[in-house]
Amino acid sequence: MRSPRHADHRPHHRKVGRRAQGEGRPGVPFPDRRRRRRHARDRQGRLANLRRYGRRLAQVDDGRDRMRCGPRRSKLRSRRDRGAQPVEPPRPEGAGRVPSVRHPAALRSEGAARSSEGAVMKYATDYGYEIKPVYGPRDVEGLEYERDLGDPGRFPYTRGYHAQGYRSRMWTRRMTAGLGSSRDTNAVLKKYREMGQHGGICVIHDRVSSSCIDADHPLARRENGVLGWPGSSLAEFEELMDDIPLTGQSITVLGCCAPSTLRLAYVVALAEARGVDLAEIHGSVTESPFGNVFGQTDVQPFDLDMKLFLDASEYIVRNGIRMRAGLVGQHFQESGGNNAQALAIELSMLKEICGRLVAERGLEFDDAMRVPYQLVSIGTRFFEEIAKVRALRRMWAKMAKEHFGAKNEKSCQLLIAVHTSGRTMTYQQPLNNIARCAIETLAGAMVGCTALDNATLDNAYAEPSALAARMSLNTQHIVAVETGVADVVDPLAGSYFVERLTHEVETAAYRVLEEIDALGGLVAAIEKGYIETMLKREANLKFQELNSKERLVVGVNHLVIPPEEEMFQVPVQAIEVSDAEAIAKRMADWKKTRDMAPIEASVRRLHADAEKGDRFNLMPAIIDAVKAYATAGEIMGAIRLARGLSYDPFKLIRCPYEL
Repeated sequence: MRSPRHADHRPHHRKVGRRAQGEGRPGVPFPDRRRRRRHARDRQGRLANLRRYGRRLAQVDDGRDRMRCGPRRSKLRSRRDRGAQPVEPPRPEGAGRVPSVRHPAALRSEGAARSSEGAVMKYATDYGYEIKPVYGPRDVEGLEYERDLGDPGRFPYTRGYHAQGYRSRMWTRRMTAGLGSSRDTNAVLKKYREMGQHGGICVIHDRVSSSCIDADHPLARRENGVLGWPGSSLAEFEELMDDIPLTGQSITVLGCCAPSTLRLAYVVALAEARGVDLAEIHGSVTESPFGNVFGQTDVQPFDLDMKLFLDASEYIVRNGIRMRAGLVGQHFQESGGNNAQALAIELSMLKEICGRLVAERGLEFDDAMRVPYQLVSIGTRFFEEIAKVRALRRMWAKMAKEHFGAKNEKSCQLLIAVHTSGRTMTYQQPLNNIARCAIETLAGAMVGCTALDNATLDNAYAEPSALAARMSLNTQHIVAVETGVADVVDPLAGSYFVERLTHEVETAAYRVLEEIDALGGLVAAIEKGYIETMLKREANLKFQELNSKERLVVGVNHLVIPPEEEMFQVPVQAIEVSDAEAIAKRMADWKKTRDMAPIEASVRRLHADAEKGDRFNLMPAIIDAVKAYATAGEIMGAIRLARGLSYDPFKLIRCPYEL
């Protein structure tokens, strides 16, 4: 019922005084009665439509739900009117509460608003913090500059590690390559260099070599060179790096954890063959064992992955090699995790790896911290992504000093590389991905990343075409030289909104981290199903938000057009089945030309070393086997046999040697 207190709600039969008619007060918009009545009828009709069709949105005000209809608030709803509250899905035994994962119905009633198209959008971060329309000094009342921010280059490194930022060193601008044969990928790398790739190269393994099987394996014949480089032997790496220097740029080779030791052995062997000092080579060829948990293809057991990763990391430290090991938080977030969960997972990985290198391999923490770097994913939520990386720097600095007792300030500085989110690159209306990539690249640049590689407009279709690769590289160069964002370090520091977001994501991440620690650490949390459950819930929530239009994605659930109206046809770059089979045949033919005596001797030595326990480092034996041109399948097969596993993870082929 309308309130009689408001003049707009007066019944039509009520007499209207002279002042209401406008005679005694200037500026009243309805001086005559007919216009006033027509306005009243129109207003009543609009209010009726709002009541009939409009969704009443809950507004949170000091913890109480209010209904909004038009410009004024009605009375508080009773508990009975609010209806049943959503019930949290069941958890696995021992998993504990999963923070920051909320039911979609709850999200619709908090921090939500209706768009002009009728969608109920939420104004909240993906970890549940409700975003206000305005931020001010009260939102950063507890912030202390020296304690929480510090100047760039000073603890706790929230603002970055270099006082001069990009003025002293611009970020590495690169694209990820890997499609077809080693010769094909080599040509792509050289093409990227012509397009403006600067500071380093980045190559990714195909699924065959990531599984540590050979290209002529029965299951590999149609998979070789698909979505990656077929790096099953030193011969393939030599061809990949033909006429590409090992020094003067970073060398990054991505893939699963299992072939990490092989990639490091490839670099060592090729450097020796070229007469290059290992101390002059930098980059990353090793990857953490947690990738298979978060969506990577890895057929090796987790304990074997962990052992090989520690072997490679220890070898790098003890031999003064400037290669790093990638701890890829990107996998977790691309699989659906939110920003706070991703931070907690990244810190848990660092804590687990550094703790084992110290406790099991006898390294000093300050030496162990020369190895890891973090590869993070940055999406389109611009300010939230910047806050996440700033929080990661601060959280790691505190953990290094307080938990590990870091003595060297460098140990408190975590090398952070950025990959713009492939998950945000849509199949629908792919040209929109250019804008998304630009937003994400700008965020990565403004937050002070060390290296950046972009997803591309055709990311949802295939490996990057020449057009897509050029667009992505040009995006980085435009951001670097045309926008001015590289002129100032951490330009958003001091923003009430950004500083509050940094605090909120840090707080939410600590809650998740505490639960992981309570379960016994990241490995225990994985074994108890906590991580998998958390990831599935968050991925499901994101899917529901798209369906309910709480999150709008242009071309997917907003401004959708029929496929026949799509003007741009993506030039898909794919590998034919005949090309994959040719790689398999080449591998089979090449194996017959090898000198088998040194191969068999090196594989036997590796098998014997692998029987000596988890703490015996296999890198010297693996390097010898790689130099003898043993393949990935032969090397990993010998290690598997020593651990009581089958030679072939798929049990389709037998060991060709007497071990």
